[in-house]
Amino acid sequence: MPDKKLLVFIGDSLTEFFDWQSSFPACDVLNLGVSGETVEGLLVRLDRIIPAIQKGGRNPDFIFVMTGINNIAMEDYEIIAVYREVIRAIAASFSGSKLVIQSILPVRIPWIDGTIIRQLNESLKQMAKDFKAEYLDLYSIFMSPGSEPKKEYLLDDGVHVSDKGYKAWSSAVDDYLKSRL
Repeated sequence: MPDKKLLVFIGDSLTEFFDWQSSFPACDVLNLGVSGETVEGLLVRLDRIIPAIQKGGRNPDFIFVMTGINNIAMEDYEIIAVYREVIRAIAASFSGSKLVIQSILPVRIPWIDGTIIRQLNESLKQMAKDFKAEYLDLYSIFMSPGSEPKKEYLLDDGVHVSDKGYKAWSSAVDDYLKSRL
């Protein structure tokens, strides 16, 4: 019987606060999300993440990365250069793994202009191409036809993901995996 696929999810609280293993019971899952983490924090944490994954003795089949929302909430929009360093380090350490850069999700915070997130996502899409990674667009799934984030996909704080939002997100990941396996 073939080994279970190993999925690694790296990010901030949006990643950490979901039970990815229960959504993908046929796979082994590592949830490496850390609440409150910025892109810069993730870059520093890679010194612990990469050896910890390697210590397991097997390369992940898929690595899903989503970070940046904590920077954006602090009105720090200059994240692409550091994000690029994060992706470079992961790609160099796990060349046999399929790296998936997930879009930044929309938010319902009055001082954050959705245009900023859309522009950052365009940069992330290009970054995925540059690193021969995949880009998973979750942003559009979280948007209503009226160009507003779907209220039911976010908690009252306008940032964190609701159960319905996680169902939509994990379904998008599942669809992605089915198309690649």
